[in-house]
Amino acid sequence: MQISRQEDQMISVMIADDETLARVGLKTMVPWEKYGFNLVAEAENGKVAMDLALQLKPDIIITDIKMPLLNGVELISALRERLKETKFIVLSSYGDFDYVKEAMRIGAEDYILKLEMEPEPFVELLNKVKGKIEAERSRHEEERADEWYKRRNLPALREKLFQDLLFSYYINEEEVRVQFDYLDINLHAENLVCLLVRVENRELYEKYGVDDRYVLTYGVTNIIEEILQNYPPAYVTSTNTMEFAIIHSIGAGSETETKHAVEKLAAHVEGALKTFLNFKCRIGISEPCSRLRELKTAYRQASTALDQGFSELKRTIHHYQRQFDASLTVGFEEEFKQIEKAFHVLDGEMLTEAFDQFVRKIDDSRFNKSEESLRGSCWSLTFMVTVWEKEFTGEDLDRTAPLSSLEQLRTLDDFRNWILELKDKVISLLHNIDDGNNIVARAKKYMLEHYDKDISLKTVSQQLNISPNYLSSLFKRTTNENFIDFLIQARIEQARYLLKNSGSKIYEIGMKVGYPDAYYFSKIFKKVTGLTPQEYRSLQK
Repeated sequence: MQISRQEDQMISVMIADDETLARVGLKTMVPWEKYGFNLVAEAENGKVAMDLALQLKPDIIITDIKMPLLNGVELISALRERLKETKFIVLSSYGDFDYVKEAMRIGAEDYILKLEMEPEPFVELLNKVKGKIEAERSRHEEERADEWYKRRNLPALREKLFQDLLFSYYINEEEVRVQFDYLDINLHAENLVCLLVRVENRELYEKYGVDDRYVLTYGVTNIIEEILQNYPPAYVTSTNTMEFAIIHSIGAGSETETKHAVEKLAAHVEGALKTFLNFKCRIGISEPCSRLRELKTAYRQASTALDQGFSELKRTIHHYQRQFDASLTVGFEEEFKQIEKAFHVLDGEMLTEAFDQFVRKIDDSRFNKSEESLRGSCWSLTFMVTVWEKEFTGEDLDRTAPLSSLEQLRTLDDFRNWILELKDKVISLLHNIDDGNNIVARAKKYMLEHYDKDISLKTVSQQLNISPNYLSSLFKRTTNENFIDFLIQARIEQARYLLKNSGSKIYEIGMKVGYPDAYYFSKIFKKVTGLTPQEYRSLQK
């Protein structure tokens, strides 16, 4: 039998009752099609009802509670696991209360007393069940569409998430965990290590056209992904031209075991790229970390490890050395921090000074430099700028110049001029940010400068001459973050710095970051970091 589109969109109904008059009464009581229902079958006993239900899969089954062969309760019990989307309405008499109660317990939507059945309340019940069915259908459609979108865009969505982890200013770990679940990423926040794979013989890459370069990048990523299947959980993302970051959770183990495991993975990747693509590569390895927000630091450590090992021509795998003599290789950690802070509060003067300091370090003869380390730092700067502009303007940074020229830089003058050109571009963009973002930026700047004081939404809004409610709403809308969460994060970040780099007592540090109550400071610090201040300080030693 062919079913029309209109019938297919209707809610299909089957009636099961051993009394002929009852079935006839139900069929003639209401104009079914008028209300969007299609009567597809009727059954005179429970056995026939079950056979028809399995064949037709109706949306609603209206069943008598007492029937031959199978009663209503038995019918519902037999069908509820096989027809999960079918809804049941029970017909009963006054003496059937125990049966009705059992039917409701195992999944019936509602029941009707035969002797009291009237068209209006009956239609009302049908429409209620119909609404539930349509809502479930709509939800299932949305879930299918979402699943289709996820499958189609999974690589791009994962790459975006991992690049946010490596380059974004602020990471909400709870939100990241939600994204992990959605994108089927099984990455544990314990013994997280970043390996940075950098291809050395880039001339092989540069001889290809744009389309072929994309295919080549995909090929490298695919080879690494195949290898990572033997080292779960681990994921790879492209971070630069012929540069790939691997995020690997090694699990529990001693320092020696961890080092051996990550070196084994690095050697496997290096060997495969040499065998299949004739690519020579060097791999930098970070220290292990235990929080997702620390992956940004881990990425920088892996990049620094490559810089630290630049002069070691015979070695291709380099571990980050915390005690490395910083005078041997130029580093821009403080400049990155200042630029991040300037981006966060939209401070043009601070941004200009940070970029200028970047250039002064390049010009400083006390520092050894390499073309590769400078290019890596400039790419990190590029990602920071891109993420910042996307956050505040909703647009991606124009990649025509100076970004597209980065691969052509060869001399110190080239790098200096590129950074100065990027600075001018960023300062120009800074002037175009709308007033709403400027208000939030001024609020952030005030909090970062006065976090050690007793400040609140009210005091900050007074400084800006706006209402607390407006500031709260604008802050949430602009940053997708609550005012108080930002303030807490700013205070705890400074507390972490002081715990790590000063000898002040814990209660003194609490006072310095705006928490005069030592107990409350410890409570907030542990809520944010998972550790007490004392535990955190002990881990830094």
